[in-house]
Amino acid sequence: MKLLFRNLFAVLTIMILFSACEDVTPPSSHIDGDAIQFSGEVALDMETDFVKRFPNRSSGMPNNRRAVDWLFTKFRSMGMYCQTDSWNIINYNRHVKLENLICTLPGESQQEIIIVAHHDQSPSTIQGADNDGSGIAILLQLAKIFSRESSQKYTLVFVASDGEEYGMLGTKRFMERHPNHRNIIAGISLDNLGKRYYDGIRMSAIGQFEGYGPLWLQQLAQESSKQGEAEWIPAMKSVIEQILDQAVPVSFMDQGPMVSAGIPAVGFAGTYPAEYSDAVWDTYHSERDSVIYQSAHSLEQSGRVAEATIRGLMSLDEFPKQNLPYVYRESDFKILQGWPLKLILLCAILPFFVIAGIRFRRIKERTTQLWKNACLSFLAMWIPLIASIMELYLFVKIGLMDEYHLYPATSKDPAIYSPKWMAVILFLVTLAALIWLGNRFARKFTNPSSENHLSVVSFLVIGIGSVVIFLKNPFSVILILPLYIWGLIHHRSSFRWMNIVWFLLGGAMIYALIGYFGFVIMQNDFAILWYLMMMFSCGMIGFPTAVIITGLLASGIILVKEDEVRKTLL
Repeated sequence: MKLLFRNLFAVLTIMILFSACEDVTPPSSHIDGDAIQFSGEVALDMETDFVKRFPNRSSGMPNNRRAVDWLFTKFRSMGMYCQTDSWNIINYNRHVKLENLICTLPGESQQEIIIVAHHDQSPSTIQGADNDGSGIAILLQLAKIFSRESSQKYTLVFVASDGEEYGMLGTKRFMERHPNHRNIIAGISLDNLGKRYYDGIRMSAIGQFEGYGPLWLQQLAQESSKQGEAEWIPAMKSVIEQILDQAVPVSFMDQGPMVSAGIPAVGFAGTYPAEYSDAVWDTYHSERDSVIYQSAHSLEQSGRVAEATIRGLMSLDEFPKQNLPYVYRESDFKILQGWPLKLILLCAILPFFVIAGIRFRRIKERTTQLWKNACLSFLAMWIPLIASIMELYLFVKIGLMDEYHLYPATSKDPAIYSPKWMAVILFLVTLAALIWLGNRFARKFTNPSSENHLSVVSFLVIGIGSVVIFLKNPFSVILILPLYIWGLIHHRSSFRWMNIVWFLLGGAMIYALIGYFGFVIMQNDFAILWYLMMMFSCGMIGFPTAVIITGLLASGIILVKEDEVRKTLL
């Protein structure tokens, strides 16, 4: 009966919180559909000229620099003020020179709208047509359209960025060097917009490691596209996708650095029917990414959406403020944001403290020595995991693994799915040895009466770690879901086969989360371990985050490997 009332209370609480959803209306932009001038045929001609004139323009290559010079001349011929920005990074253990092109079309106001496309390409392509010749072509034609008009309400800044393939490095650099972020109204990223397989546009609002683009800008893009009589209306992500994207905000488009800098920004990219998924993948980051798969129709619809969004922004005098985080339900125009949403997410953490309290009450012997033993046993599992991360940093220093500036190699680069086996073997052997030594150390302190002590410590660590995660990014607490599953494993269970079910289900959930956030790496054979090693070694996952992740993982392993559970599984 108590359990029934607890569940009923939980359901009622969630219903009350969801009743806090608010109605939300899009900004009242006003544009004339006849004002949209974008031409797909013109864009296709521009793209064809660009990618055939400058193939093999991955960052640091001669054609990459020549492409910047050519674009500089094109934008200057439109009467814009242009400047380049050069700097050096290290990728693949090599020094690479990157170069941004920034061109400005002054408006009546100094407030700016930023439009970004990247001129670099993946080294696994030749022409790099869709990614991102399509964005460059749209960027050029938008500049030409607006430069021919007498005046604009706001200043337009056109950025041809470099190093997008390695973590949006050009846009990140642009934001770091921008003199005044307060002057920026909004940012738009253009990428992968011209394939003949596309049937629409999706919007990405993911920030780079933090933040999420505001709802009002996405709504404005939709409303402006409708008013501009675009055939494609940009699609927002589903509620589940919004939650997952905000849980791990690792962006792969140029809106990411703008969003993380606090700028309202959105990225546009093409969508496609399921029957074309293989064709789209085959022409992504491959030699087949050429103009023969580009379509004037796709470019026109994408360009019309971008132009309409810019004109929609131009029509506004004031710009909404947005509370973060949020979840938007497009079907009924409801938004859940602010304290009700945070309270729901915070409730996901409380059970770990409750379980720790329940198990604490069951402990009959609560001596200081037993608590010390439990903490040392936890550290014996946690420290080897932390040491394994530090070992990856050492591998980079001694040349066993490549050094990257921010993100590892691109998705179809051989470096991704051709592991350096010496590094992999040493990593696994060292990790196994450290865990073995940790277990031997723990056995000197652990005894049957201290198992519950260790369980309490594990649940407390999960709870405290989850609070730290919550304070940094509330949505990230959903990543502890596998630990919920493993927490159901109990050495006193009368149905031991259920322990196997919980163990496998928790592992499958981890695999699914890696798959969602694994950025298509699963399609390159089973190279997840190597890719994760690179993510840690290059600092894409920072050391403080790694400490929290390993702490939660150590707690989960402890929950799984209790003596009776281990007997059940074996």
